[in-house]
Amino acid sequence: VLAIVLAEVGLFGVLGTALGIPIGYWAAAANVEAVSETLSNLYLLEGIGSLRLEPSVLALAVAVGLGGAVAGAFLPALELSRRDTRTLLAPFSLHERVGKAARRLLAAGGAILAGTGLWYAVLGREWRPAGFVVALGLLIALPLMTPWLLRAVSGLVRARGFGLAYGVKALGVKLGTTSFAVAALGIAVTMLVGITIMVGSFRRTLEAWIDSTIRADVYVTTESWRRARETAVLDPAIVDALVALPGVRSADRLRRTRAHSGGRSIALVGRDVAMPGGEGRFPLIEGDRADAIRRVAAGEAAMIGEPLARKAGLRVGDRLPLTAPGGDFEIPIAGIYLDYAEEHGSAVLDLAALESRFGPAGLTNVDLYLEPGADPERVMDRIRERFPEAPLELLSNRRLREEILAIFDQTFAVTRLLQGMALLIAVAGITLTLLVLARERVSELALYRALGAGRRRILRVFLGEGVGMAGLGILLGIPGGAALALVLIRLVNRAYFGWTIVPSWPAATLAVQAAALLAAAAAASLYPAIRASRTPATELRRDDL
Repeated sequence: VLAIVLAEVGLFGVLGTALGIPIGYWAAAANVEAVSETLSNLYLLEGIGSLRLEPSVLALAVAVGLGGAVAGAFLPALELSRRDTRTLLAPFSLHERVGKAARRLLAAGGAILAGTGLWYAVLGREWRPAGFVVALGLLIALPLMTPWLLRAVSGLVRARGFGLAYGVKALGVKLGTTSFAVAALGIAVTMLVGITIMVGSFRRTLEAWIDSTIRADVYVTTESWRRARETAVLDPAIVDALVALPGVRSADRLRRTRAHSGGRSIALVGRDVAMPGGEGRFPLIEGDRADAIRRVAAGEAAMIGEPLARKAGLRVGDRLPLTAPGGDFEIPIAGIYLDYAEEHGSAVLDLAALESRFGPAGLTNVDLYLEPGADPERVMDRIRERFPEAPLELLSNRRLREEILAIFDQTFAVTRLLQGMALLIAVAGITLTLLVLARERVSELALYRALGAGRRRILRVFLGEGVGMAGLGILLGIPGGAALALVLIRLVNRAYFGWTIVPSWPAATLAVQAAALLAAAAAASLYPAIRASRTPATELRRDDL
């Protein structure tokens, strides 16, 4: 019996792998353009020209598809092979056993959550991948809690007739089947909600950062800035002419270079720190802003970005080690600012202090602040007319904001694939579960028909079960997704990127996703419901025989 069950499961694993590999390749081909544009904008000089499927990836796919299927089925198959032959004729015994174990499973899930949390607090804080361990503990605990949740919620339903409510209430009776489907659906919803909250929170935080730091009216750099970065500099004569343009109130000169600090390469930025009205360019999360601006402007200190502070373990009052052409030196840290532009770390010095330590060099950017009422588009047209041959890239405040957010949306565009996968899992899981339930309950359905229940009533019962499973999956997935989002934001993100992301609740997006999930569940329930409703009363006699 064990060999037969595992052989069947292995066949399903092979078929699923054979189907999943081309679908995965198609998904990669559909998203390669967005990913290529993101990498080109942020990291690479050239885009991705083609897809290449490595043999190691194929081997991993087979291991996950076939090995995962067999590993997941081994314990149930072993339990089935050891059961008494008479109990195999009564599938309800399995549901009873799951129901009796619901409280123990709930306690086990709670213990896993508490254990992983305690482990992280005591031992895991300094280990970079520790956040993934906490996330894994959460994803293991949620399915264990599902039978208790399913029985508790279904027990609250009051069914006044043989219809939708009766179908929801019946979910708590068939725990051996429904709890697995609801658990799988709950995990899919958890992933969907967690990613949605994380991406939405990151975008809201980024918008607030943009409002604080992107304050100039016109931004000027060279056309080669995207590729050459620190080596692309502006002609000093052009810089002087830009500052003297009619309508320009003030200008923020910026020089960007690379420097080594404590064995890591960071972006070192020189700016006119004391520029009047420019204090808001540095949203500090640690340190007094007025004191930090004064000390940095005097060349006595530096400000560093949050990613560098977290990764190097630096605080205000510590000293930042830097390697300059004239030798190594250290400079006090006067403030730590929010930084979402450099994940490897950045620091700000006053422009004069940067030149004295690293030598004179050209500017990489000039940010122009215009007089009240001046039109940025007209100023940019005037610059183009005056320097028609100069390789300048001009961006208005509005255009720069749009470009930053466009790159962000491009970066996370692939997450829409995960959202679609969650809906697909919901549809497939609900359809399969209802088909299994319909097969298990042939005699029960036949009895209903013999007692006078019409096809429409049985149809409504199964629709209620499908929508009820989706609702319970959402009920399980929303708090699970919120917890997963906090793990991703507070633990994983800070360990790997060092960014502060303020959690926000994208209620409208989550409501749309929940409505789509319920609609997909209702659609997925139709075919099993129609099949169940066609069960004739004569099946009762056949089952008895």
